[in-house]
Amino acid sequence: MQAAGQQRSVTGQWMLSAFGIALLMAGLVLARRGAGEEATLLGLRLTARWSYLWFWPAYTAGAWATLLGGRMRALAPRARDFGLAFAAAHLVHLALVVWLYQIAVHPPGAGTLRFFGVAVFFTYLLALLSFRRIAAPLPARAVSVIRTIGSEYIALAFFVDFARNPFGGSLLQALSYGPFLGLGLLAYAVRLAALARRYAHRPA
Repeated sequence: MQAAGQQRSVTGQWMLSAFGIALLMAGLVLARRGAGEEATLLGLRLTARWSYLWFWPAYTAGAWATLLGGRMRALAPRARDFGLAFAAAHLVHLALVVWLYQIAVHPPGAGTLRFFGVAVFFTYLLALLSFRRIAAPLPARAVSVIRTIGSEYIALAFFVDFARNPFGGSLLQALSYGPFLGLGLLAYAVRLAALARRYAHRPA
């Protein structure tokens, strides 16, 4: 019981910290630059990257454990904590998206909204399914499939966002896009390598 309580405490702390720092980022940008479209877009870029720093270990923890074993195996059970912290941090990003649609003269089109909206749907569906009482009535195979599809779609949405002309324009733009694009490529490589290892060790 104590271990379960400590786990809940850590999860809550991570969620609160992730949300609080995202809120602070957005608040500072809007306070210093005003609440206009330019400042909102900057806040969106910052909070997206902060969210991704939580999503990345949630997405790759199991793969790292498969490839490296040893101490990395202790990282895999933390994937849920990273995922819930990502969902908490992303709430601030979503609030900025709503605000952008309120103030922008030419907000992003319906296609963009649908594409990233699906990623948002999966983000909070996976967060709900991480709670045993919610996932328990569903077939374990169905939950596993939903988690895989959802995780891959969220990863794709981030990758598409970071791959938008990452090295065009200024050095600052390259520095703000390039490393995250690299992390996305690394995540795919690690996941594929782990999948290949699992397949190779599967009984004939």
